[in-house]
Amino acid sequence: MKKSLFAIAAVTAFAGAAQAQSSVTVYGIMDAGYATVTNTTVAGGSTTGLQSGGLAASRLGFRGTEDLGSGLRAGFVLESEINTANGAATGIGSQSANGTSTYSTSQFFNRASYVSLSDAKVGELRFGLSNTATYDYQVNFDPLKAANLGGYLNTSTTIAAVTTGPAAANQTQGGSRGNNAISYLSPRIMGAQFRFLTGEGQATAANNLFAGNVAYLRVTDLGLSYNWKALNTAISYRMMNGTSGQGATTTMGAYGSYDLGVVKPYAIYNTSSNNVPGASTSVAGYSVISKMVGLEAPISPKVGVAVQYTMNVNGNVDTTALSGQSSAVGALAKYSLSKRTSLYALGAWSQNNGAGASIASTSKFSGSTAPVVLTGGTRYGDQAGYMLGMNHTF
Repeated sequence: MKKSLFAIAAVTAFAGAAQAQSSVTVYGIMDAGYATVTNTTVAGGSTTGLQSGGLAASRLGFRGTEDLGSGLRAGFVLESEINTANGAATGIGSQSANGTSTYSTSQFFNRASYVSLSDAKVGELRFGLSNTATYDYQVNFDPLKAANLGGYLNTSTTIAAVTTGPAAANQTQGGSRGNNAISYLSPRIMGAQFRFLTGEGQATAANNLFAGNVAYLRVTDLGLSYNWKALNTAISYRMMNGTSGQGATTTMGAYGSYDLGVVKPYAIYNTSSNNVPGASTSVAGYSVISKMVGLEAPISPKVGVAVQYTMNVNGNVDTTALSGQSSAVGALAKYSLSKRTSLYALGAWSQNNGAGASIASTSKFSGSTAPVVLTGGTRYGDQAGYMLGMNHTF
């Protein structure tokens, strides 16, 4: 009897120790509010209503880690975007023309889906859908942190491989995530960290690699960041191949911020160029430069404000119809009810000059919210957007 009790106690203790070495965390964000955006129709009309994810995209995530011993850890992340307005999964599924993800409802864990091995001295290796360094830097060095109205990701423009200029403004300057990706994050050494990602973007065979298509829509992304006391800086480089494996669109970025205590200034400089051999004049030679400056200031422990200004210069050496300039201002005021819950007000104002000066907006309204060429006009309409919302993290 004593031996049986001892055996049971030993097994229970062993199981408890094994269980303590691994953990799974459920986390997420719920964000929604009431918003309006002007010039979303050819007639110059507005779109107004409930919007999901104003300050940050609503999401549901699962994160797990297991201690393998000797400093080695295994892990996984599964994260899906959620539409707070109706509870639907807002998937990012099929591949776009430049190999990055586009909005769809076919992929539930659309924000992240990877397994990883990590070591504090060696770094972390990920396999699966993962963020690019370009995307993370554009979010982290934006004082509005990718806010749906006014954030840098939705006020900058880009170019997509084998795509004409204005149409490419439906995507942001840098690719957000890479499917079928292998990525590496180095440990931070003397304030510096290196990141690398490469992935393929098959549009068939369930977005998996298959024989004969190993060069299809390849995305390669590199990043290097440096942190020293109040100073944060980073640089990034991203290259995308077209569907035939030829031609490339490149995006380079430089980022910086400095925490002065009472205020924190930010700056972003991104440039993209399209080099497609043999392409038409509407594609070849197209380039975009996006520049942003911004400030973030804590007014009190509960109140914070932020503002940013972005200017885009779009150009094509052969087609003036694709050239133009655009600028935008984004502003945020946030009141924290607790560490997890806050109320906020967002404002965004954009000005477009020229047919190629479109500024995209990915607001999740039922209709289009990107600027359109107005009736009788030759350029995209200026826009204004406002939103009052609530954000809760768990």
